[in-house]
Amino acid sequence: MKKRSFTAMVIFLVLFGALVVPGRALIYIGAQAGWSAQKPSLSNIEFSTNTSFLYGLRAGLRFMGMAVELNYFQAAHNMEPKDFLQLRWKDREVDYNYIGVSGKIYFPIPVVQPYLTAGYGYYTADIHDIDKDKNGGFNFGLGAELMLGKRFSLTAEGKYHHVKLVIDNLDLTLGDFTLTGGFNINF
Repeated sequence: MKKRSFTAMVIFLVLFGALVVPGRALIYIGAQAGWSAQKPSLSNIEFSTNTSFLYGLRAGLRFMGMAVELNYFQAAHNMEPKDFLQLRWKDREVDYNYIGVSGKIYFPIPVVQPYLTAGYGYYTADIHDIDKDKNGGFNFGLGAELMLGKRFSLTAEGKYHHVKLVIDNLDLTLGDFTLTGGFNINF
């Protein structure tokens, strides 16, 4: 049911953008890469913070200082429990994916445009040889976009992601901070 409501929300936003937003709207696609710092929390197990490379894509519609963006990224983390007796969780790799929709509010400053962002999406964590789960969660952050002409821009963004998953019948909370840089091609 959650997946259907998320899909319906994306379809609504795309149709709204195509039908309501005048021709002055800016459509963009882009790529991003950066770092993901994950702090997993599991019942009675404490993990060390782990940083990993992430990569992803984004597409959006920008109009009058606001934007709606569809975003995807993937990162792979290693889980390292602080208690060496937790052998089942030691040296496990977590494939971590996100796909979601974010809203952005830009501040009207020429050339470099800072913005606030908040969104909702689906997070998937696949812990090798243990379990896999996906669930919806929220994110928020801030960023800046440097316009290099009308067709190209560079971006930098920091976001905090929060999601709760059920892995091996245990509640796993993932707090993840991402720091990315990328580019957009504007149409």
